[in-house]
Amino acid sequence: MDKRSNRSRLISKIHAQKNAAGLDDATYRIIISGASGKQSCTECSMKELKQIFTDLNSILEKQGKQTFRYYPRWEQPTLKDAVTARAKKILGEDWQNRLDSFSQTRFSKAKYILCNNAELRSIMAFLTNIERKERVAK
Repeated sequence: MDKRSNRSRLISKIHAQKNAAGLDDATYRIIISGASGKQSCTECSMKELKQIFTDLNSILEKQGKQTFRYYPRWEQPTLKDAVTARAKKILGEDWQNRLDSFSQTRFSKAKYILCNNAELRSIMAFLTNIERKERVAK
């Protein structure tokens, strides 16, 4: 059985779509940027990846080629998923920039999504401290 995550499976499908459509790298990056505002699939959320997938299927359809299908599997949420959900709740709209700044300062990593599990636990502790301070302030 394929043990890859839904995310990695979807990124693989997107790359297969790119090849099937005969897109060069510059055009492919423009499509990613248009759908997500980012330069790479690895930086995208699942929602953005699904939008890119849909856009590439539209291109394939216009070319008269076979479109791709993607069926997500149920999978266990990861620590990264938990950090993301909690950060959105606690930090608000600017949550991603704040987590990225924290990971740059604390771990010298450009983005929090590049952190390992030990570092993600440290980010959870950071979020807990923020939550406690907000409770005390009220």
